[in-house]
Amino acid sequence: MKNLFRAVLLSFFSSVSLSPLYAFDIFSIESPPDENETLTKVYGIDLSTNTKTLLTEKDLGANGAGMNSFVSPSTGELILTGTADSNHHAYDWKSDTWRTITDDIFPGSPLVLQKQSMFANSNVISVGQNSLKLQETSKEMKMWATDSQGRIAPINITNGSKLLINGRDVEQSINNVGALSAALTGLPTVPTETSLACGLGTGTHGGDFAFSGGCASKLNEKLSINYAASMTMPGQDYAGDFEDTFSARAGFVWKLGKAIKPTQISMKEKENFKNKIESLEEKNKQLISRLERLEKFALKEIKSKDLAIYKLK
Repeated sequence: MKNLFRAVLLSFFSSVSLSPLYAFDIFSIESPPDENETLTKVYGIDLSTNTKTLLTEKDLGANGAGMNSFVSPSTGELILTGTADSNHHAYDWKSDTWRTITDDIFPGSPLVLQKQSMFANSNVISVGQNSLKLQETSKEMKMWATDSQGRIAPINITNGSKLLINGRDVEQSINNVGALSAALTGLPTVPTETSLACGLGTGTHGGDFAFSGGCASKLNEKLSINYAASMTMPGQDYAGDFEDTFSARAGFVWKLGKAIKPTQISMKEKENFKNKIESLEEKNKQLISRLERLEKFALKEIKSKDLAIYKLK
């Protein structure tokens, strides 16, 4: 005996404003208990009162082999496809009526859920037995993923699909922030040896490029200001509005404390100082020599004939 139990969570689809409001939280679909029976039973479950109500019985073939189910986002009907009678059926629980959907107008496999692919565990919606999790609270909608062993798993957007928030590509926005910041770092913040310095810069991150321009101005010996802006390359898809591709900064540098004169000198200046010292030492030697000769003259340590032939330099 084969018994398939499927649950389609109406609270999930009500988040996209389905109309009318549902009286049940879950549809429970039970296939015939054995090959001798062909009636499939549909129940409505109210989780707030923990009550289960039989809504209808339908002859869909023995065992309901291969049957899948989901709720129509447009009509709110319970759709059964892949039934044993090879038809697609829609059940309107409000009017308690059934209708058959032909293959040529059926919405197709992308809307069909795998067997037991959506079920409820407390107030958490699971797409896949251990897969995407959705939980609606009074303030927010939570989403996370688990693996086959129930451990937290990453949600990976792949195959070229882009994750958008308010129409903006999240990955591209991250790259833009890096490129805008990198471009701003190439601009001056404090002018040196001049009262005004301006510049242009560029930056890249993750394949996105940005350009920047800005200036730094020295107002006095202690206060300098700087201002700059950067912008990403035009033509990006899903980049958002202008303010999403533009960045700017402004700041000031205020020197505190006593000013300290620079103490470092260049090699050329060191060589000049060395030459000047050597010249002073030579002159000093000459002065000492003259002083010694004058001293001898004053003490009459030289003879008068020496005075006649001595020539002061």
